[in-house]
Amino acid sequence: MNRKTQASAHQAELEQLTGNRYANCYQCGKCTAGCPAGDQMDNPPTLIMRLIQLGRLADALRSQSLWCCVACQTCTARCPQNMDIAGTMDALREIALRENIVSETEARKRVNAFHQAFLAQVHKNGRLNELGMVTSYKLRTGTFFQDVDSGVKMVLQGKINPLSLLKSHGKVKAQEQIDRIFAASKSDKTDSHVEKRKPEKIDINVRDPIALDPDKTMGYYPGCSLGGTAIEYGVSVLKMCELLGIRIKEIDDWNCCGGSSAHATGHVLSQLLPARNQVLADAQGFEHVLTPCAACYNRQVITRDALQNRPELREKIEEITGATSSLRAEFVNTMQLLEGYGLEKLAAGAKENHPIKGLKLACYYGCLLVRPQSSTAFDDPEHPTKMDKIVAAVGAEPVDWAFKVECCGAGLTMANPKLIEELTYNIVKNASQAGAQAFVVACPLCHSNLDMRQASMRSRFGDVPTMPVYYISELVALAYGADPRDVAINKHFVPAVQLVTR
Repeated sequence: MNRKTQASAHQAELEQLTGNRYANCYQCGKCTAGCPAGDQMDNPPTLIMRLIQLGRLADALRSQSLWCCVACQTCTARCPQNMDIAGTMDALREIALRENIVSETEARKRVNAFHQAFLAQVHKNGRLNELGMVTSYKLRTGTFFQDVDSGVKMVLQGKINPLSLLKSHGKVKAQEQIDRIFAASKSDKTDSHVEKRKPEKIDINVRDPIALDPDKTMGYYPGCSLGGTAIEYGVSVLKMCELLGIRIKEIDDWNCCGGSSAHATGHVLSQLLPARNQVLADAQGFEHVLTPCAACYNRQVITRDALQNRPELREKIEEITGATSSLRAEFVNTMQLLEGYGLEKLAAGAKENHPIKGLKLACYYGCLLVRPQSSTAFDDPEHPTKMDKIVAAVGAEPVDWAFKVECCGAGLTMANPKLIEELTYNIVKNASQAGAQAFVVACPLCHSNLDMRQASMRSRFGDVPTMPVYYISELVALAYGADPRDVAINKHFVPAVQLVTR
């Protein structure tokens, strides 16, 4: 195949994977203007799109920009032509990896090593063993001393269990289904077609609050990190639900959704992994499934939309699992749960003199809770307010600030910690200037980047204060009378107990 023919084939595949018609891009530059990693790229998003238009696919595929992209979807959310630019970056990475088109940069090597280490653990266990992933990543990259202090602290806090590598606990029982999913992702491209996108005005349609039935048990999808590095989120969610009288039950035999690594390297894999969770939730009779992790929530709601719109994807997952999906179960995030519970009811149940009353908080949504709006649709993707209303309902004071949906660097925390420091510095500085005393988040990745990386960020830049980072579930539980240690606030990197102790 000559170069011109190959470029045409690649462009056709990109259009198939993304639904884009690349001629619609008129180079306004809005994608690059909002890109948190744009200044790290040789070809920022605008230029990537132009290279595709010009048929210079080889240059796009060799670009180191593919390995700097943080997958925040800001570019897609703000494109006036409704182009899936983030999906383009994912598709280019997938092609580059498949055809071994190598960008000879350290960024490419580290990011790819992270994705491979992540997915190897998911393939092996059905779920992510975080210690196994970190060990594999360090062996692949030689970064043996990176984050050693943080790792030791996590072991002492019980967030990382060295014995987990020797135990089978936590593995998916139906491992043969996981094997079939990975095999299908390498051989079957029938699930790769998406609906064609066209320029259109995107209306912000926010869904009504979910209707919680107090007599029914809600499903629970903890994801892989809430029992490990984000253990405080897992502990506080369970305590919060107990105090609110909400019954939840973990989906039996759930598997990892694939996180950022699946959708960054393989379109089919990124849909089949969460599709299996949808099948399980439907089969187990759940109407709603609480999904506290923003990344897990993002992957599940996007896949649920795909299952609704594409019969071939439903057929494939039914072939793999042997079960038919009814698409009855709806995956919801923590804000949707609390909104469905009722803000007035939430406020009425808070204790009279709880420790977060009057606390000035920067509600940090990050990028994956509210994007893409077509799938999440529970809040405005540029100016969300649901978390603000919840913390106000329990007596805290949300501040008005500008960076509530700016990306913190997401899953590049190991592969590109310097970028994380730069992005979190801007976020912390903006929040502190707005008068915030602390952050409130609903995402383990946001928490990790703002909490674990804060010391190195302050050491590097030096002009921002120490700011604790709380999960929304920790604060609600505290407002309802929980002790800070009952919700594992003592396990944070930035000391967070004293600010909420009376």
